[in-house]
Amino acid sequence: MLLNIAFTLLMIAACVPALAWGGPEGRKICLMFLVAALSTFFGATTLKEMVTLPDATIIVDLVLLGGLAHVAARTDRYWPLWICAFHMLSVLSFLAWQFAPNSPLLFKAISGVWSIPELIVLCVGPILDLRQSSSQELNSAENRRIEG
Repeated sequence: MLLNIAFTLLMIAACVPALAWGGPEGRKICLMFLVAALSTFFGATTLKEMVTLPDATIIVDLVLLGGLAHVAARTDRYWPLWICAFHMLSVLSFLAWQFAPNSPLLFKAISGVWSIPELIVLCVGPILDLRQSSSQELNSAENRRIEG
């Protein structure tokens, strides 16, 4: 339970800069993360008679991966691509664990680890984009001043 609370707080903290400075990509990805988190929670609590938690989780993660790939393919920014790549590693780790059930729980642990870099990139990526665009605007204004 404590891990879920910590992850939720980290997700909220990562979404604040993405919502503020991430543009449409940041808003879409934050919305996807929120829907995925709520869907996983819903699947774990209300659908436990119909599907098991790993089944519900992988369905949500595959849909999230599709959404992240859609955003990453249609942007000129790098950070959505990084988030998509980290999530793909998470899904592949989870699938490796599912197809080798007698293997140690290492695959399952590794699949959860990739969410932390995803959230770090979601927080830092828009800030770095903002710094770069501010720097480019400053250089452009300086060049116009020198030329004029």
